[in-house]
Amino acid sequence: MSGFKFRTLLLTLSLTVSANAQQLTSETTAKLVGVLPEITQLRQLSSHTDPATRWQILWLHQHISEQVMAASLQVDATIAQIDNEISRANELRGFLSDRRDATVSRANLLSILIGGGLGATSSGLQLSSTLDKPAAAVGIASGTLSASLALAGIRAQKGHTSQFDFSSNMLAEFFDRPALTDSRYPATIWTFLNQDPANSPTGLSRKQQLLQTWVTVRRIDSLSSADKIDRLTSQPSELLQLTIDDLEDRAAMLQDVRARISFLKRDLGNLLTSLPTVDASSPAQPAANAP
Repeated sequence: MSGFKFRTLLLTLSLTVSANAQQLTSETTAKLVGVLPEITQLRQLSSHTDPATRWQILWLHQHISEQVMAASLQVDATIAQIDNEISRANELRGFLSDRRDATVSRANLLSILIGGGLGATSSGLQLSSTLDKPAAAVGIASGTLSASLALAGIRAQKGHTSQFDFSSNMLAEFFDRPALTDSRYPATIWTFLNQDPANSPTGLSRKQQLLQTWVTVRRIDSLSSADKIDRLTSQPSELLQLTIDDLEDRAAMLQDVRARISFLKRDLGNLLTSLPTVDASSPAQPAANAP
């Protein structure tokens, strides 16, 4: 077989696999949205041109489009809730980070000023042979104070803690924690997250992939890290204190969820584009038995 024929065969096989994968994804999305029977019926009627069938085709198109639009709006509403929680977490993290940076900067500045001042005083006292002991005492005090301030700066690196007072915990359902009313995923989106992506080599659902990723990148140590998960899924009534790292992890994990959910918008768009086109060049009166 020549190189050209071999490349042509590979390209044909690749296009066939891609088309089959796209068709499988469209069917999965149609079943997810609840319009698979309508799409099957639409494809069966698409070759008919009589007036009654045409109006039935138009009705099926409209019904499918409405269902897809409803699912798309659910995705938008869920993403909006996630974005608001991310925004609040980042805002609070920024506030705590500013306080931490100010504390560390003051500790470092005081360490330099006190260490330098007392060091200079110790050096000046050493100019006199009768003041060796006072000079040594001042030098010891300088070193002790500088070390204490440096240690305080190191401890301050962790930063202060604060309650997360925003009424949203969109990570709760991922860890089987109680979710607030506005933080529950619509059935369509939750089913999507619990499905295996098309051609997934791991055989894991989107939710399982996210959980595995969070453990791998050490957002959580493991799925049994109860204290950490409690803070990541906290709600205001629990009065839990969150650190800067907790807020950073929470926002990053929510970004991951947002990205996965956004793929549903792509699949919904592909579903609409896969529908048979409607020939409306010759409008007709609707039949009496049309749906």
